[in-house]
Amino acid sequence: MKKLVLLFISTLLVISVCLAHGEEKVGILIDAKCGEGLAAKPAEAAEHTIACVLKCKDSGFGIISGGKFWRFDEYGNRQAHLLLKSTELQANLKVRVGGHFEGDLIKVGEIETVD
Repeated sequence: MKKLVLLFISTLLVISVCLAHGEEKVGILIDAKCGEGLAAKPAEAAEHTIACVLKCKDSGFGIISGGKFWRFDEYGNRQAHLLLKSTELQANLKVRVGGHFEGDLIKVGEIETVD
């Protein structure tokens, strides 16, 4: 019985580690209001200023990656806002986002800047 319980707990741990990792995408961090219209225009999205992204923060945030706009969940919006406020960049803030992708929504686990 103890072996069965240990096997069950071990299996749950492995599953939770796999689920925590999820998927990952790299893209340009942008507000949702502008991101949906610029998804197919990555060069224009890269020139989109951080000041504008912050100005439109009430629409939420996401990334443009692979010609598509991926919207963040509430946790991701809070993390993106912190990143945007702390960057010295004027535009083209590229990030790596890890989490679970459901349709065009990312349930964000982590966000980090990339060069």
